[in-house]
Amino acid sequence: MFEELLEVYKSKATESERALKETQAMMALVLAVENMSEMLSSKQRDVEILGRLIEQVDHLSREVADLKSQIKSRQLRSDQAQTIRDSNALDKHAKALIEILIERPGRYATGELVDMLGLNKTTVINAMKRAEKLDPRRIKLTQGKRRKLFLAYIPESYNDNATQVDADPSNDDRVRQELMALT
Repeated sequence: MFEELLEVYKSKATESERALKETQAMMALVLAVENMSEMLSSKQRDVEILGRLIEQVDHLSREVADLKSQIKSRQLRSDQAQTIRDSNALDKHAKALIEILIERPGRYATGELVDMLGLNKTTVINAMKRAEKLDPRRIKLTQGKRRKLFLAYIPESYNDNATQVDADPSNDDRVRQELMALT
């Protein structure tokens, strides 16, 4: 009987151990499912947060693009205004140059005009070109050796004489010599 009781006890112990192991396995499975659920929900929250961040970045990029276009348009307007101011200044320099040439007719090199006007060489060259465009009949811009620029004033009376002389073919040589003397 003792052996039977021992057998029953052993079988009950193995059953309870098996039940305990099954219970532990079930609890481990439940914990694993809960952990997975928590991980999925945290991932879901992370995805939602990332979605919101992407929306914010997209909104900010649109704002930056708008600001860039505003800055570009302001800069373009500013550049246009600067160009207008520069062309007005260049026109003033050209008119001053024409006045100087009318007062003292002759042929002037760029260096001489730099000294007369008190401007830098680039500005004087631009003023010389502009002066020729403003008064092409009386102002002539020529280029000499080594790309040296000369500006000459040709009075109206000389232009009238030149057109009358052009009508007479015998005076062609004399006109050429006078033009060469001026340039």
